[in-house]
Amino acid sequence: MTKLLSLAVLYVTLFSLSAISFGQAPNLGTASSFALFTANGAFSNTGASMVVGDIGTNAGAFGGFPSPGTVVGNIRLPASAEAAQAALDVVAAYNSLNTVVCNTTIIAELASQTLTPGVSCQPLTTANSLNGTLTLSGTGIYIIKLNGALTTATNSSILLTNGATADNVYFQVNGAVTLGTGSSFIGTILALDAVVLGTQASLEGRALSTAGAITLNNNRVNAATLAPDLTPTIELSQANFALAPDNERNFAVNVFELAGNPTSSGNVAMTITVPIGYTISFTNTLSTILISGGSTEPVAVDNTHWTVTNTDGRQISLIINAGQFIAAKATARLGFTMTRTTANSGSISSITVNVTNDASHSYDSNPFNNIYARIVSGL
Repeated sequence: MTKLLSLAVLYVTLFSLSAISFGQAPNLGTASSFALFTANGAFSNTGASMVVGDIGTNAGAFGGFPSPGTVVGNIRLPASAEAAQAALDVVAAYNSLNTVVCNTTIIAELASQTLTPGVSCQPLTTANSLNGTLTLSGTGIYIIKLNGALTTATNSSILLTNGATADNVYFQVNGAVTLGTGSSFIGTILALDAVVLGTQASLEGRALSTAGAITLNNNRVNAATLAPDLTPTIELSQANFALAPDNERNFAVNVFELAGNPTSSGNVAMTITVPIGYTISFTNTLSTILISGGSTEPVAVDNTHWTVTNTDGRQISLIINAGQFIAAKATARLGFTMTRTTANSGSISSITVNVTNDASHSYDSNPFNNIYARIVSGL
């Protein structure tokens, strides 16, 4: 018995250490749609910079876009609700990384190092540099914490190998960031101070500052690959609807995030439509539901996180509540009830769920996988 108890304690201890050693992606909230943003600082550009993603500042002068620079996204200026919320979210995301536990200690010169997923830290208060190539190897989340400013040299770069992706890389920089001329940087930068992109430097990711100017000079910044991607499915194991009283079925809609990036809070929207001859209902107080013909145990649902915006009996439109979001690689599950009313016996038709197209890419970047249909039959 003592041996079994010791093994159990050892297992729990190892599991706990694993849980705290490997970081989770920080929740960027509404800032997830931004390629470049400062919570408190000027924003300027020189030359024909090209940015894919939202840009802006919450406090400071803004210039250089839409000319001479080009932006595929929104420009958010001080006094706008979007900039104010993004400022709060950037600071919260930066602060959330302060207590993340390190599992690897790195040196101030990042070049010639190869990092694997997890939390890597340069704990000394000193300037950091990248004079060559930093290699990130393996699938998973990378959190790289630098306790001082970061400067990259001319033509320096980051190399992704063995499944590493830009959307899973996060740098917390306790200071300013300067990307050198012609350098190529990958990942989301959360900086405490100014961010300067040298001439023709490129960034595949985001640069978000809590309090510092953002300066561009003929750069390329692409955050499109970092936007969330949602796709839905429908769970309804028993899809045959008989006459009353056996004419009611519970089902669930699952909305998956595929890209590894959390949605911005409070704006995920979708519509569920049932065929003519059926009705649909949604109860926003439910926390569990029994899927018809499925598990004998109720499954957990997130109905309390959603609000109905429109309904006509056959169709329900919903939006996620303020402060709620779908986390990276996570699933939102909602429970519904569908009732056969006037559908003919032998009829075959479909329920459909449609994640609303998101022009700003703040909660969904790919409209091609937003619709899912489930066949139902009237017995």
